[in-house]
Amino acid sequence: MQPKYIFYFHDNKVQFIRKNEIKTYIFPIDCLLYGKIIHIEKFIKELKIFIKKEKIGCLLNPSIRIINSYPFYNSDKELLIMAFNSLGLNKLEFKNEVEIYPNKKNVIFLNIHDTYLIKTFECAKGKKSLRYPFNLFKDKKQLLSITAPIKENSYLLFGTNKDIPEFVDILKNKNYDNVHYYNNYQTYIIEKSLKKT
Repeated sequence: MQPKYIFYFHDNKVQFIRKNEIKTYIFPIDCLLYGKIIHIEKFIKELKIFIKKEKIGCLLNPSIRIINSYPFYNSDKELLIMAFNSLGLNKLEFKNEVEIYPNKKNVIFLNIHDTYLIKTFECAKGKKSLRYPFNLFKDKKQLLSITAPIKENSYLLFGTNKDIPEFVDILKNKNYDNVHYYNNYQTYIIEKSLKKT
């Protein structure tokens, strides 16, 4: 069943689709960080404001798909369920963002947000993801030297960060040949989720 709404939590924001329009809502930094709830009471209060402002589920209980990113623990899921249930929204479906990634072999995916980067790659046990908060690095060049150390690999960049073309330029200036990004890089995940039922 196609969900009525799709929510993609990242940084202190939620990107969502409402009536085929992609929008972003910003939460206070003290309730949501790296797309994770860090203060449940403040998050529920802000979620209530967001739901009311966007008129989500006014009369009926709509189905909602929540795209979760790495790392996503049972506690993260339970907090989201509790928050949405407290507002009378209980038709929730969770989808791992890695399942939405393109089916490409031998490619390293760099999902870049405003405050962190998620690197996903193939290993012996399947796909593996690692999160790199930006505050651990001096600048974008240092971040990329750690997350994209091998020039011979293929890299595919997308994410909500508006500077993704700049990240691509940094890699290409270092003679990386196989670096690509989508034209709709900021909305790629949520648009792809809409197509995958």
